[in-house]
Amino acid sequence: MTELFHTSAFDLDKQLFQFINSHHSPFWDQVMQVITSAQFGVVFFLILSAMTIYFYRKRAWKILLCIGLVTLSADAIGARVLKTSIQRLRPSHDAEYHGDYEVHLLQRKDGTYYRGGRYSCPSNHAINYLTSSLLFFYFLAPKVRRKWLLAVYVFGTTLLACYSRIYVGVHYPTDILCGWLVAMFMAGIAIWVISRRDYRY
Repeated sequence: MTELFHTSAFDLDKQLFQFINSHHSPFWDQVMQVITSAQFGVVFFLILSAMTIYFYRKRAWKILLCIGLVTLSADAIGARVLKTSIQRLRPSHDAEYHGDYEVHLLQRKDGTYYRGGRYSCPSNHAINYLTSSLLFFYFLAPKVRRKWLLAVYVFGTTLLACYSRIYVGVHYPTDILCGWLVAMFMAGIAIWVISRRDYRY
């Protein structure tokens, strides 16, 4: 299946990747290094978890457990099933980019470069962020007055985190898109099941 991604059908995908990845600066390298980190995702999750606890009190643990289990399940499908089956090389590992075009990678303090794992499709960052975002929004939207602010925070952060993965050279745009599809499928099933027993009120 790896050869499929080197066909003309994915030229636009690669061009968009090159456009985003080639527009960089030392300042944005530092910003994206923070945004793409696991710690940034943990803070994002903790803030939404704190909001859930505030609004749902004693019932919050059930909601958080549900969101955690669905997100972990989606993550496992992406990492252990789809990535290993599709086997698309990350831009940072693809020999094609060792010729005319070099991928811009983030350099660590020890001088090494961040390349991520070997395979890239789908993006687990995209899966984890969007799965948890959709579920948190489903539970929190009925509780907050300014739903648009919640939407901006939740989905804006998700978009920014996903963009960072292209910026740092470890994902193509279609990797992100595939991750979103997995997330929408998993979160959609969970929301359908939950809606049959509405735990939000």
